[in-house]
Amino acid sequence: MNAARRTVYESRWRRGRRRRRRVLLAAVLVLACAAAAGAALAFTGRGAGARAGAAAVSPPAAVSPAPSPSPEPVAVVALGAVKVHGGETARLRYRIDDPQGRRWAVKLRVLDRAAAAVRTQGLGDAVAAGVEHAAAFRVRIPVGEYTWLVHVQYAQGAVEATSTPKRLTVLKALPPAFPGAKAVAKAIKWAKGRDSKTAVAVVDSRGGLHGWHEHVRFTGASLVKAMLLVAYLRKFPHAAGLDVTATKMIEESDNASAFAIQNAVGMSGVTKVAKLAKMQDFEAAGTWIDSKVSAADQARFFYDYLNYVPASRRTFARRLLHGITPMQRWGIPAAAGPDGWTTYFKSGWLEMDNVLMGQAAWVEKGTVKWSAAAMTDENHTKSYGWDTQKGFAGLLLGHEPTPAYLARVLE
Repeated sequence: MNAARRTVYESRWRRGRRRRRRVLLAAVLVLACAAAAGAALAFTGRGAGARAGAAAVSPPAAVSPAPSPSPEPVAVVALGAVKVHGGETARLRYRIDDPQGRRWAVKLRVLDRAAAAVRTQGLGDAVAAGVEHAAAFRVRIPVGEYTWLVHVQYAQGAVEATSTPKRLTVLKALPPAFPGAKAVAKAIKWAKGRDSKTAVAVVDSRGGLHGWHEHVRFTGASLVKAMLLVAYLRKFPHAAGLDVTATKMIEESDNASAFAIQNAVGMSGVTKVAKLAKMQDFEAAGTWIDSKVSAADQARFFYDYLNYVPASRRTFARRLLHGITPMQRWGIPAAAGPDGWTTYFKSGWLEMDNVLMGQAAWVEKGTVKWSAAAMTDENHTKSYGWDTQKGFAGLLLGHEPTPAYLARVLE
């Protein structure tokens, strides 16, 4: 190849190589740009994808569970204001209203006027809801006005409730009851051993009723005349037309006078007196003589006797019931009179041999008053019923019913 042609050939080869280099460089640049763009796109895609993926696979955000319905609240109800004498036992009634029927630990709290606690007393840690309870509280705090409430607790304080306070009034302490509990128990025990149909009752000076067979019914006989007297005085509080008749009915136990008073007031009048006195066992008959009475009803009736008599007639009633003829003053007055007690009473009996004998009275000395009733039937001797009545009353007064003591029949 000559030099000129070789020169042309080399020139063309160099120009071709430069074009190839430019193409290659352009291709490299294109690839580099493409790679950079892809990387940027991949990076952007990964971020979005990651975010999208996170949204897709991440656990849902914690959501507070829907609150369950609140259980119905427990309520504590203190049932009423209370008045009590110092030294006595107050019964404070309360109720727990709990729809779930749980059992509660309970405390009683007594607060003074400054709301300071003067007494806290546990009442048990398993007290049932839905029923009424009574807390026994021995009152040993000064006379005055207080409040009381009940606090309940369930599951170590997880649920608690307190009642609305109620008033507690502490009154001056009463003197001891007369007759005392030991004397009453001894008298009742003695009456149980009597060889006859016997029922006894006593209302002590505080109004407490004690007895044995006290609701057994007996024929009232002349004991019902005390009820006739009340019926008469209530029907005729200002008239004295039958006062002489009423006096003979009570002081002499005259039957004809009793029928005259019955005609004036009717047996309905006697029944009204029984209802007024809240007698539980009275059973009216066609006449006063056959009506049925109980020791409990008669002891309570005589204890409250003057409450049923109009005020204008109480002196008259006292005079009659204390003025019974000496030949009928056996039993309770025979026991109480020699000890200085004043006795207001009435007796009833059937048949000359005293097969049935009943007696009721209220007894006073100073400011102390108590009452008693002794009912007997099927007595096997004439004096056996008298002895039962005097022996029972004598034991209430502290006397032993010895033969010598019982031998003195009348006051």
